[in-house]
Amino acid sequence: MTPMNPNWAELKKQPFGQYIPDEVLQYRSDEIERIIAWARENPLPLPAEIEIGSNRGCFLLGLTRGRRDVSFLGIELKLGLCRIAMRKLEREGLTNGHVIHADAKLALPVLFQPHTVDAIYVLFPDPWWKRKHARRRLLDDSFFETAHVFLKPGGFFVLKTDVLDYFDAVEEYLKSSPCFEFVDISEVPGSDSWTLSTRERHCLEDNLPYKQLAVRNLATEASELPKTTLIDKKLVKHNYSYHPDEHKNN
Repeated sequence: MTPMNPNWAELKKQPFGQYIPDEVLQYRSDEIERIIAWARENPLPLPAEIEIGSNRGCFLLGLTRGRRDVSFLGIELKLGLCRIAMRKLEREGLTNGHVIHADAKLALPVLFQPHTVDAIYVLFPDPWWKRKHARRRLLDDSFFETAHVFLKPGGFFVLKTDVLDYFDAVEEYLKSSPCFEFVDISEVPGSDSWTLSTRERHCLEDNLPYKQLAVRNLATEASELPKTTLIDKKLVKHNYSYHPDEHKNN
């Protein structure tokens, strides 16, 4: 077990401390300090948008090409994929694109001030099929509480997934929330020039169904978010299939 950091209380005093649970500050302080160090070397001027789970950077690359006056940050848990995405950005000299190897639930509050992010994209998140792994899913109640706080009023959250039960659960949650309103995905700035992510391209090639949604963040109190438990939703694979290229880090 990871030992408790005796200096975690100092992290609690930071502006992000109120948005990260004490037990996370206590036992994952090394990760938080790495994110702080990364931020010192990689300033992110506003306006800024985030892709969580940027994979090889295919979608991120399109974002950075299309809007050079916006900072785009890809947050990815797999270091090998971070390196691939960064090489793509560097080859094209896209200095408005960045990638960090981190957990988004830590990186978002550490790197940004509340109400400053213009958009958050989550494309084909890992469904963590097994019930015992459900707590590892990205999209849960705490995620949307954090997204609501850090998105600007009027900022956007975009989801695409081919796990239809996952989509339905998130859609139901967002419909019950007074903190978000559904919009046509064409209302998201730059949507007309988006490129395909790796998984979306595979879905189109293999004729697999997937769904997408976009919501606008509203200026309401976070206390008004619905009190449900997204992670309790059982996911069924239906026609889901793995593509052989998805497990290659190249």
